[in-house]
Amino acid sequence: MAKNATYNMKLKLQAGEKILGQLIGPGGDPEKTVRALKDLGDDYIMLELEHSLVNKETIFEYIRVCREMDMPILMRTEDKAAYFRCYLDAGVNGLMLPLVHTVEEAAHAVDMSYFPPIGHRGTGIGLSPYLIDFQDRDEVPFLALTEYINNNTVLFPQTESLENISNLPRILSLEGVTGTIVGPFDLALDIGGIDPKALATEVVATDVIEEKLREIVKICQEAGKVAGIGGFKPKVLARWAKEGYQLLIVDYVLNGNVDSLRPFIEEARALIA
Repeated sequence: MAKNATYNMKLKLQAGEKILGQLIGPGGDPEKTVRALKDLGDDYIMLELEHSLVNKETIFEYIRVCREMDMPILMRTEDKAAYFRCYLDAGVNGLMLPLVHTVEEAAHAVDMSYFPPIGHRGTGIGLSPYLIDFQDRDEVPFLALTEYINNNTVLFPQTESLENISNLPRILSLEGVTGTIVGPFDLALDIGGIDPKALATEVVATDVIEEKLREIVKICQEAGKVAGIGGFKPKVLARWAKEGYQLLIVDYVLNGNVDSLRPFIEEARALIA
């Protein structure tokens, strides 16, 4: 079991590299799922709690498996203000927070996700060995452990509204905010004016949406923070990767259906690489 898996992922992003992963929903075997995705070259997994049901015991099993395979494990929470600290204390490495519109909402997430001097997270060190990667609390200084956890934590408030875009430079200026991940469909709904006959792929391919997606990635680049995105087929996702998006969500694993997603994952990786 290696240390600093998530910190090393952060270093890759800071160096301008692209990383790919999947949303993970309910069903399937965690060990088989993570092993299959790692073999396909995925850089992380992201548990999906906002739009699906994954129980806490299964989440803990994903944490165990990811630690054994040195795979960063992220989570999209049920809500931006949901009680997510128990997941972080169990060993989840980072969060994608839905429907964040204001600087205050992002600042609250920072406060709850990081130990001082970045935030004011309550300490549960020692309750889960995966939080500190089996380091010995009796041998490692306490502040070295909190620094280790901070270094291996990522935080991505989602951009899903025009209000968020207007506040995004200030949101990204917060210490502890790694970047943003765009929810293109929610952004389209927030903007409005959707053609009643438009299919899902057409809704997020309008000139207005594409202009906003370019505006978001430009704001991220100016702030030196990460821009992430998902919700597109491999060829379109690869195009947005060329535009500057770094964290790419390729697809959604449900009931462990990695084999059926394999062609899409392989195509996306080949196009983006």
